[in-house]
Amino acid sequence: MKMLIVEDDAFYSQFISELVEERGVMTVPARTAEDALQEDVESYDGVIIDVMLPNNPELSGISPEESRGGFCAGVCVARRLLKRKSALLIVLLTSGVSGSEAEQWALKHSVPFVRKDEGTAALMKTLDLLGFCGVTSTPLAFIVHGHDENTLLQLKDYIQNVLKWQEPLVLRDQPSNGKTIIEKFEEYAFRVDCVFVLMTPDDMALGPSNEERRRSRQNVVFELGFFYGSLGRTRGRILVLHKGPQELPSDIAGIVWIDIGNGIKAAGEEIRNELATALPHR
Repeated sequence: MKMLIVEDDAFYSQFISELVEERGVMTVPARTAEDALQEDVESYDGVIIDVMLPNNPELSGISPEESRGGFCAGVCVARRLLKRKSALLIVLLTSGVSGSEAEQWALKHSVPFVRKDEGTAALMKTLDLLGFCGVTSTPLAFIVHGHDENTLLQLKDYIQNVLKWQEPLVLRDQPSNGKTIIEKFEEYAFRVDCVFVLMTPDDMALGPSNEERRRSRQNVVFELGFFYGSLGRTRGRILVLHKGPQELPSDIAGIVWIDIGNGIKAAGEEIRNELATALPHR
């Protein structure tokens, strides 16, 4: 495999190159936006790009306005490289804070976004998840759930022991490390292959005439919307597993879901069919 490393810090670039090359990947350095854009992108499998790069507008074609004065030059490079080769795997590096314009672009386009202060271990883990560095990682899933513990355990067992995937991520089991819940979601959205949403009738609500109505937990509905926004609703990477009867919010009443009323394993064939379409190479 061959990787382009676009980083103006020569020491850091060399450090990354040595780590990656130790695991069998050929690397080529580029120091500026224009250097990166002069490369034959078809010859590369992936690119690591620093968000902040030196940029000569006359040579790169990237205006100061577009690059935000250089603060988002790496995003501009990533955008242009993806237009040339849509299958190119890209990882963005940053020293900035959460919520930046660059991070929002990465989130929208499902591009991994790694902070340098997290250390090289975070970068290498991301590369492993993408299948670089001689490691072909099994898929990683995130589970959104309510209070139905039995169904949650069934799904975790199915993912690990039937699909043979990695242990799925469940928010409550992950360390916070000073991050807010939203920041943790943003981090996982970059790293997971798909999201399973368990819509189980955990809450009881009262209708206009005081009739009782079953609903999913409010956090489940919110998290479903979050991952639709970050991973894309039409890409098939979000599987809604529905256990009823329950009332759904009108905004999502038309979504396609898998009935798990008879258990996770009973819906196994339908789950596998959806995954085969969403993740054909995994």
